[in-house]
Amino acid sequence: MAAARGGDVDLQKAVGSLIAAEKAYAKLAGEKGFRAASISVFADDAVIFTPNPVNGKKFWREAKEDPVLTWRPVFASISRSGQLGYTTGPWEYRKSRDAEQPDGFGHFVTIWRKDANGVWQVALDVGIDHPLPSQAENESEAYVPSKPLANPESASPDLDKVQSDFTESLKEDEADAIIDHATDDIRVYRRGQLPAVGKSAAKKMLAEENAETTRAPLGAGTSHPIDLAYEYGEYTSEHDNTTQRGIYLCIWQLESDGAWKLALDLQKSAPEKKP
Repeated sequence: MAAARGGDVDLQKAVGSLIAAEKAYAKLAGEKGFRAASISVFADDAVIFTPNPVNGKKFWREAKEDPVLTWRPVFASISRSGQLGYTTGPWEYRKSRDAEQPDGFGHFVTIWRKDANGVWQVALDVGIDHPLPSQAENESEAYVPSKPLANPESASPDLDKVQSDFTESLKEDEADAIIDHATDDIRVYRRGQLPAVGKSAAKKMLAEENAETTRAPLGAGTSHPIDLAYEYGEYTSEHDNTTQRGIYLCIWQLESDGAWKLALDLQKSAPEKKP
């Protein structure tokens, strides 16, 4: 119960260490290369998308390419136990280390969990590409749970029900399903578009699609005790007689009143096949 309440965990310190871990990852990539940095910080079962989900550590150990990426966290959130959290922010890609201007832009989402020694490791890493932003985002912000849970014993069955209802409602209308389940400051990521932050921005982004979406989960993870959860898998969307496929990631957080809310929703469409 103490862990569920977070009473013995300094969450401000914990989320600070989470942000520091992401910054250290980026710094190491600048010094040693992205490939070596990823091998260093990834958990043995870490997941990346290429575009389908694969073991990230195995992928980078076998990879010959070493992309030149720079990035920084602008938002982080953490579980009440201080053992699971996520970071997100902008990234830039360059074709070479001496290139003065970036050749690509996007946003990343990294899910982190502490290992048995209390060291942050990457559990999942994914990103979307989008056009050059018109302005830079602010420095790091964080969401830290401020109240204990109302009914921690019902968190797991409640999550199962909410996720089931959400999956069914996506099939009717993706936009309505996401907005109906969203936190006030939800983040919505879609390939080729700048992130939407907050319900109003998310509603505007999603209303243009009016899609009917089917999702098939391939993996998931939760904090212990459970108040932060994520799920990833494959999706298919139907819109204006066109079909789009790709991968998704959604992150759920348990509010102090016992309600599960969608904190982040990412869909990354598969690259178009060349003729």
